[in-house]
Amino acid sequence: MLNKVHIVGLGLMGTNLALKLVNEGVQVSGEDLFTENLKRAKKIGAINLEYNLETTYDVVVLSMPISEIIIFLEKEVNYKTKLIMDIGGTKDLICEKMNSLSIPSVGGHPLCGVADNKTWNPTPEMFVKSTFLLCETKSSNETSKQLAIELVKTIESKEIWIEPKKHDELIALTSHFPHVLSSALVGIAMKQQNLSDIIELASGGFDGATRLSRTSPNMISDMYLTNLNNVQVLVKNLILELEKILEITDSNLMIEYLSQTVDWRRALSEKFGERELS
Repeated sequence: MLNKVHIVGLGLMGTNLALKLVNEGVQVSGEDLFTENLKRAKKIGAINLEYNLETTYDVVVLSMPISEIIIFLEKEVNYKTKLIMDIGGTKDLICEKMNSLSIPSVGGHPLCGVADNKTWNPTPEMFVKSTFLLCETKSSNETSKQLAIELVKTIESKEIWIEPKKHDELIALTSHFPHVLSSALVGIAMKQQNLSDIIELASGGFDGATRLSRTSPNMISDMYLTNLNNVQVLVKNLILELEKILEITDSNLMIEYLSQTVDWRRALSEKFGERELS
């Protein structure tokens, strides 16, 4: 059973993780470069243990932006802990740094979050029934892997083990690339139409397709630049796919093309459900 966990980085994800762990009876301390983040975490009850360099933790979780996690891991890590774990949105570069750590490590990525939460309302239950991806590193051992699993179970998520490179390939397609597409569509709309006309005529389809563009630019830039090769491959493939569509001028061929995509997308309905189209 987890006893003590330390969270490095008390942004929205780190604070929600801390609060969920506290709600499940874990002792949690935290630190952040910005004192207001630490004060806010304490105010909402996400921190119930004072951080002390001499404390031995079961797990230290790195929940800073991805680029900051990479820089952090390049330095000497001095925590007294059985496991160093991160919750960054890309894994290959992070796990590469973790490979050489003297402290056992596991890469992590909870597939949950809030795209647009300006009010900073805590949502610790977002972890419940969510998938939590885990990546073994060269410094992992059986104890550290079991602790990672225990943390995932404690927050009521479901663990899936995956290779770091495969993780980044799949997440590029299912997360990072859709964010780029959403922003690109907004970019086109900004250049070609007046906002007042868009507001007047846009339907749920436009809203759904552009929703991800509201996500924090700093976070998306971080994910994009630390998974650049995979996203660029997808962008190039999209250009080829659009060029193929431009060549379709026959209704039967267009119906055939669209039918294939409809059937493929419906296979995902078991997970996402059949949402209304508008």
